[in-house]
Amino acid sequence: MKICVISSTVLPCRALDDPQNGYNGLEQIVWSMASGLARRGHEVLLVAPKGSTAPSGVALHETTLGESEQAAYSGYWQRLPDYQVVIDHSWQKWSYVLKIEGKLTSPVLGVVHAPVHTMFGSPPPVLLPSIVAISQDQAAHVSELWGVPARVAYNGIDLDFYRANGAARSKRYLFLARMSKIKGPHLAVDLARSLRFELDLVGDDIITGEPDLAQRMRLLAKNNITYHGGVSRARTVEFFSQAKALLHPAFAFREPFGLSIIEAQACGVPVIASDHGALRETIKHGETGFVVKTVAEMEGLISVDAVNTIHADACRANAERFSLAKMIDRYEALCTEALDTGGW
Repeated sequence: MKICVISSTVLPCRALDDPQNGYNGLEQIVWSMASGLARRGHEVLLVAPKGSTAPSGVALHETTLGESEQAAYSGYWQRLPDYQVVIDHSWQKWSYVLKIEGKLTSPVLGVVHAPVHTMFGSPPPVLLPSIVAISQDQAAHVSELWGVPARVAYNGIDLDFYRANGAARSKRYLFLARMSKIKGPHLAVDLARSLRFELDLVGDDIITGEPDLAQRMRLLAKNNITYHGGVSRARTVEFFSQAKALLHPAFAFREPFGLSIIEAQACGVPVIASDHGALRETIKHGETGFVVKTVAEMEGLISVDAVNTIHADACRANAERFSLAKMIDRYEALCTEALDTGGW
């Protein structure tokens, strides 16, 4: 198949082991998808910002880093009709405009990476928008808000890259997500200060648009708390390999998937997370971690050292359900379905 894969304009797409590749989400999935589809013999065009590196066998159309997605679309829309399927991971999904105008007969698979209510008030106004959700919970949200079906394709991770590096486990808990209030770094810090456990804070604080929160985290990082900010993906493996457990107190956020949740488990690390969104699908409660309704429940589990009952092998086995190979299998099947039926 000839497949065009579209990224956002926010961050470059690079290989996992690229030292310039900071921790990102959507962009890493896009790079891995383009790479995996090309290895399967498909002809792939990757639309991504300058600074991106094309995987082997993938053509690259560069957009301008940081430009609006509308401006980026004006530079690549002419190329879309040359492809049998378009997989659009961008936030605004301008590729649907070409279908609305009747200039694109190829199906567009619109992959939703954010909570549905934060993206659009209604689905793209085409007959078969072919929405792809990254979890069952998100697919249910699509149906509830937009009134259209969504196929589910879980994100996949490189299980060779994400594995414990042999470092000794410490007593330190880990928060690893962007420094945004919806992800809950302030809640992790409050818990660490109250219960006096050791905590590492890792995550982007540049593109979040919340400098006051990041500054507060830096100021509170003392004694048992260390603030690291954004790091490369290789460094995240080091943090996962040494952590006692990952804390994900995103109680204000309907988590669509949560890559760090899977990456941690792939490295043998249990997770204590808010029970909001897809986390019941990615964490086996009581076996690979815990999902909780309240901060008080999270506090209670930390107080009794509940993660001490979780085995690293169980975490690794659960993460293996979310491999890159399985993700590529699923997208190949969805592309074939869309071509055979016109979409859903």
